[in-house]
Amino acid sequence: MTDRRRSNPYRVEKNGTALGYFPSMEAAQQFLDKVNAKPRLADTINLTMDQIHDIWKERDYPQLSPKGQETYDTIWPKFEGIKSIKMRDITTQTVQPLIDEEIQKGRSRSQQEKIRSMYSLLCQIAMELDVIDRNYATFLRLGQQGAVQRDVFTEDDIRLVLEDAAGSDTSKIIAIFLYTGFRLNELLAMPLTGVNIEEWFFRGGEKTEAGKNRLVPILPTIQPFVQYFVEKSKGDLFLSGYGGNLDARNFRRRDYYPTLERLGIRTKDRRMNPHSCRYTTATRGHSMGIDDDTLAKILGHADFDMTSGTYIQADLETLRREMSKLEPKNMGENVGETEIT
Repeated sequence: MTDRRRSNPYRVEKNGTALGYFPSMEAAQQFLDKVNAKPRLADTINLTMDQIHDIWKERDYPQLSPKGQETYDTIWPKFEGIKSIKMRDITTQTVQPLIDEEIQKGRSRSQQEKIRSMYSLLCQIAMELDVIDRNYATFLRLGQQGAVQRDVFTEDDIRLVLEDAAGSDTSKIIAIFLYTGFRLNELLAMPLTGVNIEEWFFRGGEKTEAGKNRLVPILPTIQPFVQYFVEKSKGDLFLSGYGGNLDARNFRRRDYYPTLERLGIRTKDRRMNPHSCRYTTATRGHSMGIDDDTLAKILGHADFDMTSGTYIQADLETLRREMSKLEPKNMGENVGETEIT
Protein backbone atom coordinates (compact mmCIF):
# COMPACT_ATOMS: atom_id res chain seq x y z
CA MET A 1 0.00 0.00 0.00
CA THR A 2 1.28 3.48 -0.83
CA ASP A 3 0.58 6.88 0.72
CA ARG A 4 2.12 9.64 -1.40
CA ARG A 5 1.64 12.18 1.36
CA ARG A 6 4.42 10.57 3.42
CA SER A 7 8.17 10.89 2.89
CA ASN A 8 8.28 7.09 3.19
CA PRO A 9 5.17 6.29 1.14
CA TYR A 10 5.36 2.49 1.00
CA ARG A 11 3.46 0.92 3.86
CA VAL A 12 3.74 -2.66 5.04
CA GLU A 13 0.85 -4.01 7.05
CA LYS A 14 -0.37 -7.33 8.33
CA ASN A 15 -3.91 -8.10 9.41
CA GLY A 16 -4.72 -4.41 9.12
CA THR A 17 -1.85 -3.32 11.42
CA ALA A 18 0.86 -1.04 10.00
CA LEU A 19 4.29 -2.55 10.53
CA GLY A 20 6.30 0.25 8.94
CA TYR A 21 6.78 2.80 6.17
CA PHE A 22 9.59 2.69 3.62
CA PRO A 23 11.07 4.96 0.93
CA SER A 24 10.90 2.40 -1.88
CA MET A 25 9.03 -0.68 -2.99
CA GLU A 26 12.25 -2.69 -2.74
CA ALA A 27 12.83 -1.68 0.91
CA ALA A 28 9.23 -2.48 1.78
CA GLN A 29 9.47 -5.88 0.10
CA GLN A 30 12.67 -6.75 1.92
CA PHE A 31 11.03 -5.89 5.23
CA LEU A 32 7.93 -7.91 4.35
CA ASP A 33 10.11 -10.90 3.47
CA LYS A 34 11.77 -10.60 6.88
CA VAL A 35 8.41 -10.53 8.64
CA ASN A 36 7.14 -13.52 6.71
CA ALA A 37 10.31 -15.45 7.56
CA LYS A 38 9.79 -14.72 11.26
CA PRO A 39 6.05 -14.88 11.96
CA ARG A 40 6.20 -13.55 15.52
CA LEU A 41 7.95 -10.40 14.27
CA ALA A 42 4.58 -9.00 13.23
CA ASP A 43 3.66 -8.86 16.93
CA THR A 44 6.91 -7.34 18.18
CA ILE A 45 8.28 -5.10 15.43
CA ASN A 46 6.60 -1.95 16.71
CA LEU A 47 7.55 -2.37 20.36
CA THR A 48 8.99 0.81 21.83
CA MET A 49 12.03 0.95 24.06
CA ASP A 50 9.66 1.49 26.99
CA GLN A 51 7.75 -1.68 26.14
CA ILE A 52 10.97 -3.65 25.79
CA HIS A 53 11.95 -2.29 29.20
CA ASP A 54 8.64 -3.51 30.61
CA ILE A 55 9.40 -7.02 29.33
CA TRP A 56 12.87 -6.90 30.89
CA LYS A 57 11.45 -5.50 34.15
CA GLU A 58 8.98 -8.34 34.45
CA ARG A 59 11.29 -11.14 33.39
CA ASP A 60 14.86 -10.34 34.47
CA TYR A 61 14.68 -7.52 37.00
CA PRO A 62 13.39 -9.71 39.88
CA GLN A 63 16.51 -11.87 39.59
CA LEU A 64 18.82 -8.94 40.34
CA SER A 65 20.19 -8.14 43.78
CA PRO A 66 18.65 -5.14 45.57
CA LYS A 67 21.79 -3.17 44.73
CA GLY A 68 21.50 -4.13 41.05
CA GLN A 69 17.83 -3.16 40.98
CA GLU A 70 18.65 0.19 42.53
CA THR A 71 21.37 0.81 39.96
CA TYR A 72 19.04 0.26 37.01
CA ASP A 73 16.20 2.17 38.68
CA THR A 74 18.54 5.14 38.91
CA ILE A 75 19.77 4.87 35.32
CA TRP A 76 16.45 4.27 33.53
CA PRO A 77 15.25 7.93 33.82
CA LYS A 78 18.25 8.89 31.66
CA PHE A 79 16.36 7.30 28.73
CA GLU A 80 13.24 9.44 29.23
CA GLY A 81 13.73 11.38 26.01
CA ILE A 82 13.97 8.32 23.75
CA LYS A 83 12.00 5.59 25.50
CA SER A 84 8.85 6.16 23.39
CA ILE A 85 10.75 5.50 20.14
CA LYS A 86 10.29 2.11 18.48
CA MET A 87 13.16 -0.11 19.51
CA ARG A 88 13.92 -1.01 15.89
CA ASP A 89 14.58 2.68 15.18
CA ILE A 90 16.99 3.14 18.09
CA THR A 91 20.67 2.73 17.24
CA THR A 92 24.03 3.69 18.69
CA GLN A 93 23.56 7.22 17.34
CA THR A 94 20.31 7.54 19.31
CA VAL A 95 21.86 6.61 22.64
CA GLN A 96 25.34 8.15 22.24
CA PRO A 97 24.09 11.65 23.22
CA LEU A 98 23.09 10.24 26.62
CA ILE A 99 26.69 9.16 27.16
CA ASP A 100 28.04 12.45 25.82
CA GLU A 101 25.87 14.40 28.24
CA GLU A 102 27.32 12.47 31.17
CA ILE A 103 30.83 13.19 29.90
CA GLN A 104 30.06 16.91 29.65
CA LYS A 105 28.76 16.89 33.22
CA GLY A 106 31.98 15.33 34.43
CA ARG A 107 30.28 12.10 35.49
CA SER A 108 32.43 9.08 36.10
CA ARG A 109 33.13 6.39 33.55
CA SER A 110 31.23 4.03 35.84
CA GLN A 111 28.10 6.14 35.31
CA GLN A 112 28.57 5.94 31.55
CA GLU A 113 29.01 2.17 31.75
CA LYS A 114 25.71 1.85 33.60
CA ILE A 115 23.89 3.58 30.73
CA ARG A 116 25.57 1.27 28.25
CA SER A 117 24.69 -1.76 30.37
CA MET A 118 21.02 -0.75 30.57
CA TYR A 119 20.83 -0.27 26.81
CA SER A 120 22.64 -3.55 26.20
CA LEU A 121 20.12 -5.48 28.28
CA LEU A 122 17.26 -3.97 26.28
CA CYS A 123 19.03 -4.77 23.01
CA GLN A 124 19.36 -8.38 24.10
CA ILE A 125 15.62 -8.60 24.73
CA ALA A 126 14.92 -6.98 21.35
CA MET A 127 17.26 -9.44 19.63
CA GLU A 128 15.46 -12.36 21.24
CA LEU A 129 12.21 -10.98 19.83
CA ASP A 130 13.78 -10.50 16.38
CA VAL A 131 13.15 -6.75 16.56
CA ILE A 132 16.82 -5.96 15.92
CA ASP A 133 19.68 -8.13 14.76
CA ARG A 134 22.62 -6.68 16.70
CA ASN A 135 23.49 -5.23 20.09
CA TYR A 136 24.08 -1.56 19.30
CA ALA A 137 25.28 -0.90 22.85
CA THR A 138 28.64 -2.44 21.96
CA PHE A 139 29.36 0.50 19.65
CA LEU A 140 28.83 3.24 22.26
CA ARG A 141 31.90 5.40 22.90
CA LEU A 142 32.69 6.11 26.55
CA GLY A 143 34.80 8.98 27.80
CA GLN A 144 37.99 8.60 29.78
CA GLN A 145 37.86 8.68 33.55
CA GLY A 146 38.81 12.14 34.68
CA ALA A 147 38.70 13.99 37.95
CA VAL A 148 35.23 13.61 39.39
CA GLN A 149 33.65 16.41 41.38
CA ARG A 150 32.30 14.94 44.58
CA ASP A 151 29.47 16.52 46.51
CA VAL A 152 30.53 17.17 50.10
CA PHE A 153 28.85 18.79 53.09
CA THR A 154 29.90 22.35 53.81
CA GLU A 155 30.48 23.54 57.36
CA ASP A 156 27.06 25.24 57.24
CA ASP A 157 25.49 21.95 56.10
CA ILE A 158 27.05 20.15 59.05
CA ARG A 159 25.74 22.76 61.47
CA LEU A 160 22.24 22.31 60.04
CA VAL A 161 22.45 18.54 60.52
CA LEU A 162 23.71 18.87 64.09
CA GLU A 163 20.99 21.39 64.98
CA ASP A 164 18.31 19.20 63.41
CA ALA A 165 19.59 16.13 65.24
CA ALA A 166 17.98 17.42 68.42
CA GLY A 167 14.60 16.38 67.03
CA SER A 168 15.42 14.01 64.17
CA ASP A 169 16.76 10.47 64.54
CA THR A 170 17.73 10.47 60.86
CA SER A 171 19.87 13.58 61.35
CA LYS A 172 21.50 11.88 64.33
CA ILE A 173 22.51 9.03 62.01
CA ILE A 174 23.73 11.44 59.32
CA ALA A 175 25.86 13.19 61.93
CA ILE A 176 27.38 9.84 62.94
CA PHE A 177 28.23 9.19 59.27
CA LEU A 178 29.88 12.61 59.00
CA TYR A 179 32.07 12.08 62.06
CA THR A 180 33.08 8.47 61.45
CA GLY A 181 33.39 7.99 57.68
CA PHE A 182 31.43 4.73 57.81
CA ARG A 183 29.87 3.47 54.60
CA LEU A 184 26.08 3.24 54.60
CA ASN A 185 25.88 -0.53 54.99
CA GLU A 186 28.64 -0.54 57.61
CA LEU A 187 26.70 1.63 60.03
CA LEU A 188 23.26 0.16 59.32
CA ALA A 189 24.65 -3.33 59.99
CA MET A 190 26.80 -2.32 62.97
CA PRO A 191 26.27 -4.86 65.80
CA LEU A 192 25.51 -3.48 69.23
CA THR A 193 28.57 -5.33 70.47
CA GLY A 194 30.66 -3.17 68.14
CA VAL A 195 29.85 -0.02 70.14
CA ASN A 196 31.83 0.78 73.28
CA ILE A 197 30.39 3.76 75.15
CA GLU A 198 32.73 3.38 78.10
CA GLU A 199 35.83 4.08 76.04
CA TRP A 200 33.87 5.66 73.17
CA PHE A 201 34.81 3.78 70.03
CA PHE A 202 33.22 1.70 67.29
CA ARG A 203 34.71 -1.57 66.15
CA GLY A 204 33.27 -2.62 62.82
CA GLY A 205 33.37 -2.28 59.06
CA GLU A 206 33.40 -4.38 55.94
CA LYS A 207 34.43 -4.59 52.24
CA THR A 208 38.21 -5.02 52.57
CA GLU A 209 40.62 -6.66 54.98
CA ALA A 210 41.74 -3.20 56.06
CA GLY A 211 38.13 -2.16 56.56
CA LYS A 212 36.93 -5.08 58.68
CA ASN A 213 36.76 -4.67 62.46
CA ARG A 214 38.53 -1.33 62.39
CA LEU A 215 38.62 1.05 65.35
CA VAL A 216 36.79 4.37 64.91
CA PRO A 217 36.71 6.85 67.81
CA ILE A 218 33.32 8.26 68.82
CA LEU A 219 33.94 11.99 69.08
CA PRO A 220 32.20 14.11 71.74
CA THR A 221 30.00 15.82 69.14
CA ILE A 222 28.22 12.55 68.34
CA GLN A 223 28.53 10.77 71.68
CA PRO A 224 24.99 11.81 72.77
CA PHE A 225 23.59 10.41 69.51
CA VAL A 226 25.46 7.13 69.89
CA GLN A 227 24.36 6.73 73.50
CA TYR A 228 20.77 7.52 72.45
CA PHE A 229 20.70 4.65 69.96
CA VAL A 230 22.47 2.25 72.34
CA GLU A 231 19.84 2.91 75.00
CA LYS A 232 17.03 2.68 72.44
CA SER A 233 18.26 -0.57 70.84
CA LYS A 234 15.81 -3.47 70.69
CA GLY A 235 17.98 -6.17 69.18
CA ASP A 236 21.46 -7.15 68.11
CA LEU A 237 22.05 -4.09 65.90
CA PHE A 238 23.28 -0.72 67.12
CA LEU A 239 20.39 0.99 65.25
CA SER A 240 17.77 -1.66 66.03
CA GLY A 241 15.73 0.93 67.93
CA TYR A 242 15.64 3.35 65.00
CA GLY A 243 12.06 3.90 63.85
CA GLY A 244 13.01 4.37 60.20
CA ASN A 245 14.43 2.04 57.57
CA LEU A 246 17.49 -0.13 58.16
CA ASP A 247 17.45 -1.48 54.62
CA ALA A 248 20.09 0.60 52.82
CA ARG A 249 17.96 1.27 49.76
CA ASN A 250 14.91 2.31 51.76
CA PHE A 251 16.94 4.38 54.23
CA ARG A 252 18.47 6.28 51.35
CA ARG A 253 15.18 7.00 49.61
CA ARG A 254 12.73 7.39 52.49
CA ASP A 255 14.85 8.82 55.29
CA TYR A 256 18.20 10.24 54.16
CA TYR A 257 17.21 12.15 51.01
CA PRO A 258 13.97 13.61 52.42
CA THR A 259 15.85 14.86 55.48
CA LEU A 260 18.53 16.60 53.40
CA GLU A 261 15.89 18.06 51.11
CA ARG A 262 13.96 19.38 54.12
CA LEU A 263 17.14 21.05 55.38
CA GLY A 264 17.87 22.51 51.94
CA ILE A 265 21.16 20.61 51.67
CA ARG A 266 20.17 18.35 48.79
CA THR A 267 19.07 20.14 45.61
CA LYS A 268 18.96 19.31 41.92
CA ASP A 269 22.53 20.59 41.62
CA ARG A 270 23.84 18.76 44.69
CA ARG A 271 23.18 15.03 44.68
CA MET A 272 24.52 14.45 48.19
CA ASN A 273 24.18 10.67 48.28
CA PRO A 274 25.10 8.82 51.50
CA HIS A 275 28.67 8.36 50.29
CA SER A 276 28.94 12.17 50.39
CA CYS A 277 29.19 11.81 54.18
CA ARG A 278 32.24 9.61 53.72
CA TYR A 279 33.78 12.01 51.20
CA THR A 280 33.17 14.80 53.70
CA THR A 281 34.95 12.96 56.50
CA ALA A 282 37.95 12.42 54.23
CA THR A 283 37.91 15.93 52.79
CA ARG A 284 37.53 17.71 56.13
CA GLY A 285 40.03 15.44 57.81
CA HIS A 286 42.64 16.05 55.13
CA SER A 287 42.12 19.83 55.12
CA MET A 288 42.20 20.01 58.93
CA GLY A 289 45.50 18.21 59.18
CA ILE A 290 44.60 14.67 60.18
CA ASP A 291 47.57 12.59 59.12
CA ASP A 292 47.09 10.33 56.11
CA ASP A 293 47.75 7.11 57.97
CA THR A 294 45.01 7.86 60.49
CA LEU A 295 42.55 8.70 57.72
CA ALA A 296 43.42 5.46 55.95
CA LYS A 297 42.76 3.43 59.07
CA ILE A 298 39.56 5.28 59.98
CA LEU A 299 38.14 4.87 56.48
CA GLY A 300 39.18 1.24 56.15
CA HIS A 301 41.80 1.68 53.44
CA ALA A 302 45.08 -0.20 53.46
CA ASP A 303 47.17 2.98 53.31
CA PHE A 304 47.63 6.39 51.75
CA ASP A 305 51.07 5.47 50.49
CA MET A 306 52.40 2.01 49.86
CA THR A 307 54.40 1.66 53.09
CA SER A 308 52.33 3.21 55.86
CA GLY A 309 49.90 0.29 56.11
CA THR A 310 52.81 -2.08 56.73
CA TYR A 311 55.04 -0.10 59.08
CA ILE A 312 52.73 2.15 61.09
CA GLN A 313 50.45 0.94 63.86
CA ALA A 314 47.94 3.51 65.14
CA ASP A 315 46.48 2.87 68.59
CA LEU A 316 43.11 4.17 69.79
CA GLU A 317 44.58 7.23 71.49
CA THR A 318 46.41 8.24 68.30
CA LEU A 319 43.22 7.81 66.29
CA ARG A 320 41.23 9.78 68.85
CA ARG A 321 43.75 12.62 68.98
CA GLU A 322 43.86 12.98 65.20
CA MET A 323 40.09 12.64 64.65
CA SER A 324 39.42 15.31 67.30
CA LYS A 325 40.50 17.81 64.65
CA LEU A 326 37.03 17.36 63.15
CA GLU A 327 35.39 18.78 66.27
CA PRO A 328 33.40 22.08 66.13
CA LYS A 329 36.34 24.27 67.19
CA ASN A 330 37.75 23.60 63.71
CA MET A 331 34.53 24.11 61.76
CA GLY A 332 35.48 27.50 60.41
CA GLU A 333 38.30 26.12 58.26
CA ASN A 334 37.98 25.60 54.54
CA VAL A 335 37.06 22.28 53.04
CA GLY A 336 39.47 20.93 50.45
CA GLU A 337 39.00 18.15 47.92
CA THR A 338 40.17 14.56 48.11
CA GLU A 339 39.09 11.28 46.51
CA ILE A 340 37.72 8.45 48.57
CA THR A 341 35.77 5.23 48.02
